[in-house]
Amino acid sequence: MRRRLVLSTILVVTIVLVMLSVPVVIILREAATNELRARTSQEANAVAGALAGALSTGAVPDLTITDDLIAPGDGVRILDADGEVVAERNVDDIAAPFRSTADGPGGFRVQIVSSSSDVDQRFRDQLAQLAVVALFAVGAAAMLAFAQARQLATPLERLARAADRLGDGDFTVSGPTATGISEIDGISRAIRLSANRVERMLESERGFTGDATHQLRTGLTGLAMRLEILERHDDPTVATEAAATLGQIHELNHTLDELLRVARKGSTGERTKLDLVELVDHHVADWQEQFAKKRRQLVVTTGIVQPVTGTPGLVGQILNVLLENALRHGRGTVAILVHDTSVLLEDEGPGIDAAIAESLFDRPTDHQAAHGRGLALARRLAQADGGQLELVELTPATFRLSLLPAQS
Repeated sequence: MRRRLVLSTILVVTIVLVMLSVPVVIILREAATNELRARTSQEANAVAGALAGALSTGAVPDLTITDDLIAPGDGVRILDADGEVVAERNVDDIAAPFRSTADGPGGFRVQIVSSSSDVDQRFRDQLAQLAVVALFAVGAAAMLAFAQARQLATPLERLARAADRLGDGDFTVSGPTATGISEIDGISRAIRLSANRVERMLESERGFTGDATHQLRTGLTGLAMRLEILERHDDPTVATEAAATLGQIHELNHTLDELLRVARKGSTGERTKLDLVELVDHHVADWQEQFAKKRRQLVVTTGIVQPVTGTPGLVGQILNVLLENALRHGRGTVAILVHDTSVLLEDEGPGIDAAIAESLFDRPTDHQAAHGRGLALARRLAQADGGQLELVELTPATFRLSLLPAQS
């Protein structure tokens, strides 16, 4: 930014100087020519007056008497009425001659011949002086532009760093101090106010999330205690179901811990190396019975799978959201392809309307809405775990969960 400001200022100053130099050069050249013309014209009139007596008789005048009337280096030439040279003195060696003529008696004309070399040299000297002044002006403009660019760029750079910190979740940013530039100071105040407002909202949301999680965990603990009693039931079927449900409650408790950590930190610190096939099979087994009740199937196909890094609870929660959506909104068989570092899930339903595809992962604007939060939460969890959840096909509806490859 600083470089652009300096270069643009120098360019503007240079253009202005070039535009001004054209009329200045013309004026200087015209002034030098007029000065030479006035001097030689005055000399011609003086010589015509001095030789008037001799010219009126028609005699050839003695031109030596003109040496005191003209400048050194100038020459004199006498022309008759027909333009023929009658007499001349010191005109042969004059370079770049400039001529001024005055009328004398008897049709004679007196011509003063002077060299324009001195005028040209003086003109070049004046141009050199103008060039020096122009260079000094450009240098002064560059220094002024550099100072101005630093005054403007420094607070903007600080403002950009403050915005980056705000985007990274650091809500303690205060922005640059007062700069005296109302626009920059206004943006700085807006950043401070936004940071404070967002921090208060997040603190409130985190507090609510912690309280809600605590209350939910308390209820789950009560259910777990009852299920532990049922595990010792004499009926093997009851004991088996109680044990399975108890295992799901333990997984839910673990998932709640991870969700709470994501809500507080924006990411999870529990990433580990995962067996993606085993994780998918485990969650598919949990959903098989519900799909079977609706006479639908879950089919898992495994390709070449690489080890991935992720948080088991978060990845499992994302898979649960996708399977629940497929059960609720899809049709027919749900095909799951585990390949490389991703999970591809599609069903045989009518697909997703293109009109709502762009907002499919957006949070519902109605905070009291009972539905529409699953995919938004699933994408947020995937991003918090370093992965990505995306819709790759509208018909049939096909979702892809991509995870980070494990470090070798």
